Amino acid sequence: MARRRNAAQTTLLKGNITSFSVLAVSLLVALFLAYPAFYPTTDNSNSNSNMCTSAACNATEERELLPTNVTPIHYDLLLAPDLDKLTYTGKVSIKLRINEATDKIVLHANELEIKDAHLASAAFEAEATSIAFEKDDETLHLAFAQQVPASSEATLTISFSSVLNDLMVGFYRSTYTDAEGDVKFMATTQFEPTDARRAFPCWDEPMQKATFDITLRVKEQLVALSNMDVSKTESTGDGLKDVSFNTTPIMSTYLLAFVVGELEYIEAETSGKHNGRPIPCRVYTTPGKSEKGRFALDVTVKVLEYYADVFGIAYPLPKLDQIAINDFESGAMENWGLITYREVALLVDEENTSSRAKQQVAYVVSHELAHQWFGNLVTMEWWSELWLNEGFATWVGTLAVDYVFPEYHVWTQFLVDEFQRALALDALRSSHPIQVPVRRSSEISQIFDAISYSKGGSAIRMLSSYIGLEAFFKGIRAYLQKHKYANASTANLWSALSDASGADVTKFMALWTQTIGYPILTVTEAEDGSRIHVQQNRYLSNGKATDAEDQTVWWVPLGVSTSETRTQNSSEVLTSREATLDTDVSDAKWYKLNKDTVGIYRVKYPPGAVANLAKAISAGDLDINDRIGIIADSASLASSGHSNTSDFLTLLRAYDRETEFVVWQEIVLRIDALQSVWGAGAEETRNRLRDMCCKLFSPLVKRLGWEPTEKGEDSLVSRLRALAIRGAGLAGDKEVIAEVNRRFSAFFAGNKSVFTTDTLRTAFAVAVRNGGRDEFEKVKSYYLDSENPVDQKLAALSCLGFTTDPALVDELL
Repeated sequence: MARRRNAAQTTLLKGNITSFSVLAVSLLVALFLAYPAFYPTTDNSNSNSNMCTSAACNATEERELLPTNVTPIHYDLLLAPDLDKLTYTGKVSIKLRINEATDKIVLHANELEIKDAHLASAAFEAEATSIAFEKDDETLHLAFAQQVPASSEATLTISFSSVLNDLMVGFYRSTYTDAEGDVKFMATTQFEPTDARRAFPCWDEPMQKATFDITLRVKEQLVALSNMDVSKTESTGDGLKDVSFNTTPIMSTYLLAFVVGELEYIEAETSGKHNGRPIPCRVYTTPGKSEKGRFALDVTVKVLEYYADVFGIAYPLPKLDQIAINDFESGAMENWGLITYREVALLVDEENTSSRAKQQVAYVVSHELAHQWFGNLVTMEWWSELWLNEGFATWVGTLAVDYVFPEYHVWTQFLVDEFQRALALDALRSSHPIQVPVRRSSEISQIFDAISYSKGGSAIRMLSSYIGLEAFFKGIRAYLQKHKYANASTANLWSALSDASGADVTKFMALWTQTIGYPILTVTEAEDGSRIHVQQNRYLSNGKATDAEDQTVWWVPLGVSTSETRTQNSSEVLTSREATLDTDVSDAKWYKLNKDTVGIYRVKYPPGAVANLAKAISAGDLDINDRIGIIADSASLASSGHSNTSDFLTLLRAYDRETEFVVWQEIVLRIDALQSVWGAGAEETRNRLRDMCCKLFSPLVKRLGWEPTEKGEDSLVSRLRALAIRGAGLAGDKEVIAEVNRRFSAFFAGNKSVFTTDTLRTAFAVAVRNGGRDEFEKVKSYYLDSENPVDQKLAALSCLGFTTDPALVDELL
């Protein structure tokens, strides 16, 4: 599932408004609104009581599960949604395996009205003598007059009804406005993690897999979708029809889906090269939007074949549908064969969508398609293994985008978007391990965060780099083949990868998945400069860890490179608290640990080594990933007090000739953080920081200009131009501000060509920061215009936070 949106998106700072605090506000809004990869609304900063905080988290949690006296085998489910009354009725017949003789059955149900329950077996048929709910456990308790014998089968039939809620969970209603301006409804689902029970009574746990026959009774003119292809459609009279779908493979309840509404679609087929047959793929939308799904559809048909190749298993369902939902909590949800998305995560307006948003669509689609194998075909055994789904999909989704769009350089962007995000969160005392013990369903939402996704994906990246992609995918193919249509654990994955690589993956990766945090490696040099000594300690963003917090000794791939061996990646690994390395650096102009910034750790070098790295950066001797890693580490160490801020600012001078967008992206994030810290400081300090930004960004604006230099310009060049204009304009470059204002006026006078899809956001931010109510109202009007692309509307909304007028801030709040 693509990450959820954080409620902090609307928590803006009030009171003492400064230019830097408003900048921080706007950055928060941009992070949580502009892109469809979001985190849950749960705040974990002070609620760590249910999470393991040490290596002891490898102990099996005492899970609160349903009784095992019966096991579901097959569901036959009929649902009849009424989009006028916003209610639905349903009937489910569940074939059960009776494991123990019993006269009581407990299953999940939440916010459902149960009309009757009936149990039939070879021995008897009977109505339930008692129907009771346990609200706290979200369970339905049924009692019968006599026992059904063990080692037999029975069918439990339940009739029920409920509302199509407006909570964006379970079976719910979504609204949209049609071309005539009328508000319309559609019915859709969101079951992960535990809301299938809101739609129908079921055994709502990942290990309780079964097959499903779904029938949707809907109005004749409506489209009905579910996980499988349609088996038959029959008219039932009164303007209704029953749409029945073929039987699903054995699967978990949280992966079911059904959608009903006025829909249109575009379609294409995969090549069939690796799947053995062409896979029909469709993108569904509300009327008038289907062509905006063309980009996502093109990505889909390529990535489905790519995954069939690298996973060694064909896509197992007869079709793949994807649908854009107007009201949708997550970025997307990987329902098997029917993936649901927030509109901004699936739809692309080729003329108006920014290159960043377009790339994000490619990633989210690839992420969800990865789940069709890793999560759906093989499912985690329990929610404590969530990272198995999300960490792997984060990594392999990036791999797929790199395959389809190598020009995006997504692995470099991974360092900023995922790797650094993970390190920032995991440096907090309130963090948690990748693997989190989950005892009951109410705890699950706490782990849909950057640790499960970003640190999980970064751990997979580190491991795959160490053992090599060939061995890694050999292990993945063995893992999927062995556990397909079943459930698996992290231990199962490590075992498969150990067998494939010959390395004891279980031993060293357990430290990374079961332990909070990561290390800082402190480097010292021998007196003669021939050898380097490395010591590891836990890194915390607010200072040095205490002895009690610094107990873990991580397995750390060092990846030492030097000016003499810059294309090689050392295989040395640190497995003790400290060690002197074998690598001879006496003849090297520079040396660096963590080549390509693959390992999950920070590095603190002695001053001489930092100076040498700065020279190498200035001379262009270091690869892009290493340049990003060095500046990120330097800024983080300055922020945490492990080094001085002046060290970071001195190192920053080495980047004055930098040409790569992603490096500048990391620099901007670090400078913005620095400015927010000093925002309430002395005016002289703020002015010096602004002057520094002008010196960094104004030359970039002059070099890149305001218009693309050629048709089909590299999207990263376009984004760098926008970033440079933003940096210079927000720092007070009068020439840049004047040009922004000139183009801003022309834009709202009707000349839309004055901004590219990438510079539009930048211009709005600069105009609002340096303007007044007029600029604010114009950007606000752009946000409120329903005709504008969703990603650009959200960009406009985030730019409103750049105002420095307290009255406008109050209005915005």
